Amino acid sequence: MRHLGRILVVGLVCAAIAGATAEGASLKDKSLGKALLLSLALPGAGEAYLGATGRATAFAVSEAAIWSSFAIFRVQGGMREDAYKATAGLFAGVEGGRSDDYYQILAYYLSSEEYNVDVMREARLRYPYDRAEQLAYFETNAYLGEDGWEWDSLERMREFAHERTLSRQSYRRAVLTTGFAVLNRMVSMIDVYLSFKLEEPRGKRPSLSLAVGPTSHQGFRLCLSASF
Repeated sequence: MRHLGRILVVGLVCAAIAGATAEGASLKDKSLGKALLLSLALPGAGEAYLGATGRATAFAVSEAAIWSSFAIFRVQGGMREDAYKATAGLFAGVEGGRSDDYYQILAYYLSSEEYNVDVMREARLRYPYDRAEQLAYFETNAYLGEDGWEWDSLERMREFAHERTLSRQSYRRAVLTTGFAVLNRMVSMIDVYLSFKLEEPRGKRPSLSLAVGPTSHQGFRLCLSASF
């Protein structure tokens, strides 16, 4: 996911630089506001409106890659979720339809009896001098009867916990890809804006510069600057 983000960022910034420095057709009959709104709605649409088909294609491809990644991560998360729920059903006696909090507890306790011991300990800490409140807290938070479980081995519980972690990672990555969708729109709008700026009769034309340098965490950083 980190490498995908780096590739997309570099590609989008390079597209903006190319848009800011390339010579294009006259834009005097075009509307900057309309072009910006088109890029906000769909990256590349503003460029297509201005006649910059090459840059429009680059942004459209980036957008398609972003949402394809989103769909892949969502499907992957769902498949992994089905896998860990099936593991819980086969090896801990858990029926479907449980909450995410319930499955989270399953990843840390071999049995509901073990968990309930901790619940009673918590009840005594909360209400040290009130037996009635202790019992009420226990009945509210303990898992009894059909809500109980017992893993057949520690290895199965760890397998379940690993599958659940992978599922949650996939869902988180799907959410993160929406950030790239926002970035794609921002760069497309900057590209459109600079295209109009290049058409203005000024002594100094706007320009973009890109610098790449290492970081202290074995990665790299991008520094983008603009002058108008």
